[in-house]
Order: sequence, then C-alpha cells, then structure tokens
Amino acid sequence: MKTALRPDITGSLLLAAIVLLWSGSASAVENVDLKLVLATDVSGSISNAELRIERQGTAAAFVDPDVIKAIENGALGRIAVTMLDFSSPGFGKTVVDWRIIHDRESAIAFARAIVAVPRTPGNRTSISNAIELGAALIESSEKDIVATRKVIDVAGDGPNNDGKQVQPIRQKAMALGIVVNGLPIMDPTANGFFLDLDKYYQACVAGGRGSFVIAVRSFRDFGSAMRRKLILEISQNESDTKLAQGSGEKSPVQPIALALPEQLTVLRPGRNEFSTDCNRPDAP
Repeated sequence: MKTALRPDITGSLLLAAIVLLWSGSASAVENVDLKLVLATDVSGSISNAELRIERQGTAAAFVDPDVIKAIENGALGRIAVTMLDFSSPGFGKTVVDWRIIHDRESAIAFARAIVAVPRTPGNRTSISNAIELGAALIESSEKDIVATRKVIDVAGDGPNNDGKQVQPIRQKAMALGIVVNGLPIMDPTANGFFLDLDKYYQACVAGGRGSFVIAVRSFRDFGSAMRRKLILEISQNESDTKLAQGSGEKSPVQPIALALPEQLTVLRPGRNEFSTDCNRPDAP
C-alpha cells in the first residue's frame, strides 16, 4: 500500500529541487575579467614557417610570468580566450575553443593547445570576416561566459582584400561593446609585406574604448608583441609592459626568447590616408 506524502512535505521537496536546479545553472556560468578572441591570418602570403613562429610566439606569451601575473591580479583573476584562423570568407575556423585561464597551469594547457593546432587552409585576407566571426564567438558564448570587457585581436600581414567592407563590420562589433586591437605584421623580408600596414590598422581595424595597434616589424618579434599586447589588454595598464627581470622561470612551451624591442610602440586608432580606402581588393 502506497503512502501519500503530506502537501507540506511535497512542497518542500519541490522547492528544494528548484533551488538545486537553479544553483546548478548559476554555477555553470563563468564570470571572467576579459573575453578575448585571437584572430590569426592564415592567408596565402603567410608561409608555414611564419605561421609556426606566430603560434609559438603566442604560446610563449601566455606562459610569460608577467602575463600570468596580470591575469591573476584582475578583479576576478581569470580570463576566457579562444582562437580562430581567418583568410577568405568561408575559410574562417575556430581552432581553439573557449578556455578559462586563471593560473600558470591553465595558461600552459592553453599554450600547448595553440602549438598543436594544424594550419587552416586559406587564400586571401578578409579582416572583416575575422571581426565578424570573432564577434559571433563572443555573443554566442554570453550565456556561458560573462565579462565586462570583450576584445578581438586581429594579427595579419595585409589589408582587407576580400569579403565584406571592413568598416561597417568593425562598427557593428563596437556597437556590441567589443574592442578591436591589431598586430599588423610588417616584415620587409616576408612575402606579404605591405607598406604602412600599421597606419592601415590604425584607420581601418582598431576601434573601441582603449583600442590600440602594435606593429610587428619582424616575425621574430611576434612573441614579444603578443606579450605586450596581452598585458595591455588584461591589465589595461601600459606601465605593466616593462620586461620582467630575474624571474628565472623556464616555460615548458617557450621555443623563443621574449625580448622587448624598442620599436614595439603602442599606436592608437585615428584617421589617416587609409581612412577612405579600407578595402583593397588589389592588395596581395
């Protein structure tokens, strides 16, 4: 014979179940100081060797002691990062999904994921597609990851020469509260060298509150530029970009030394000769 539960007991059990379900849903949301999308140019002008330098430099930057310190010193002490490869529209691809970085161990895990990523096929350079995809990644993750600051970092060796016009796409991202920063690669010995690409990024790519551009004058300096960029984005304090001295820590994934050349200056966005000509279909 079944015994019916008293109404007050049934109601208590139901309330407890609701609270438990609500608590589980609430705990699933990650609150972080920064949501960061790393957009990497894999167009035809980037050789496999150059892309490998970029991957290794990015990995080395994330395990740098000053970068980890900047993360841990944030209000919440944690950031969310994802990486995508971009080239022509239709080729863009998320290559490392969202990761939460909050200490050295999680930074090392992310760095190892970066160096393990195979190259995504690509042809031309659609910066507009990179920003569009990056904004979509940020917006689609809002139910799972919440941050007060949202940033897309575009690293490439040429202007927007394919896909949609870059300015309207950048404006849409900015309207969503997303900041776009840039690492234009200007190595005169490389196949994809584009003169004054730093000025192009100032006028056509970077945008939003506190946005900036750091020009990479040689592929060998990419890791140093990424390191400086990360500290700026994470801490929002340019004085923190000084080179760490005497840390003595050896990175488990660091294939290159992260020196900080004097030419890695921080540029702010602004109008110039490229402002009315951001779409360059004839550019290599």
